[in-house]
Amino acid sequence: MSMPARYVLEVTMLGPSGAGKTSLLASMYVQYSSVIGGTDLDLTPVGETAARLTDVVAVLKSLSRSVQVRDRVANTSALDLHRYEIGVGRKNRKSRFVLRFTDYAGGLLRDPNGTPVAQGVRNALADSPVVVLAVDTPSLMERDGLYHERINAPYLMYEQVKEILRSDDRPRLLLVVPLKCEKYVATEHGSAELLSRVRTGYQPLFDHIAHADVRPRVGCVVIPVQTTGSIVFSSITESPNGELRFHFRSRRAGAEYRPVHTDQPLRYALRFVLNVYLRERRGIWRETLDGVFGHDQALERAIAQFADGTVTGPGIEVVQHHPHLSSSVAGRA
Repeated sequence: MSMPARYVLEVTMLGPSGAGKTSLLASMYVQYSSVIGGTDLDLTPVGETAARLTDVVAVLKSLSRSVQVRDRVANTSALDLHRYEIGVGRKNRKSRFVLRFTDYAGGLLRDPNGTPVAQGVRNALADSPVVVLAVDTPSLMERDGLYHERINAPYLMYEQVKEILRSDDRPRLLLVVPLKCEKYVATEHGSAELLSRVRTGYQPLFDHIAHADVRPRVGCVVIPVQTTGSIVFSSITESPNGELRFHFRSRRAGAEYRPVHTDQPLRYALRFVLNVYLRERRGIWRETLDGVFGHDQALERAIAQFADGTVTGPGIEVVQHHPHLSSSVAGRA
């Protein structure tokens, strides 16, 4: 399926290499069918997307069954930019538009020479109404956050978000998604502690989007996601030359692959995008979304029904509200 560029909505994955961005996309795609319920919404992978994400899920399921996790999902290649495209439409009909998730090696954001691939990442970020900031949770939580700055590069992420928001005044949604968080969200107290650490670890970023000149156009939600539900952090070792290795284990031998809240980033993203279409009266994204939705009120209702499945707490919190995060009044333009 080929879609005109005006029918493609960018959702860009911002975050360090190895944080689990590709695993998030794979788990989100595979779990969609089990959470869609009776809505009229349908998602269809485009091109090689289904095969690539299914391969990742196969690895995650295999890891879940092993007591000692000795393998992992391969990191995105340092010089590659991967796009996963999901067609969105109504059941038994052709997709109306495409959500393009852009995943890339975090090191590309450090590229001082502006290679074509690095510039592609920056272009995707600039064109994204929704940006997903992936957080490597063990780096944030363990040893009082000793490795947070080294692994998660929060100031680099802060500068990237500032650059995006400085480019124009379009409304945007920032989803902060702690990954590999299974150990930390097992209890309500642990979930609260994780949220507190996220706020502290990314305080400059949260302070920036809360500024009076920025706040009216940025919504932000923290959504811890368990991409396996069964693999938990175990320990960290550091070699004499300073190389870090994070170790994980399965909760038990033969544990089931059972992701938790992988649907929530998608629900929040679609709610925000739909509300941009329904409520923004002018601007470049309004023009884009006129073509995307095509005044298809049945599609609007289907997306709104799916988006109504967003949840909050424990751990999931709207840290900065935006009108476009409210329930959609589907069918009204």
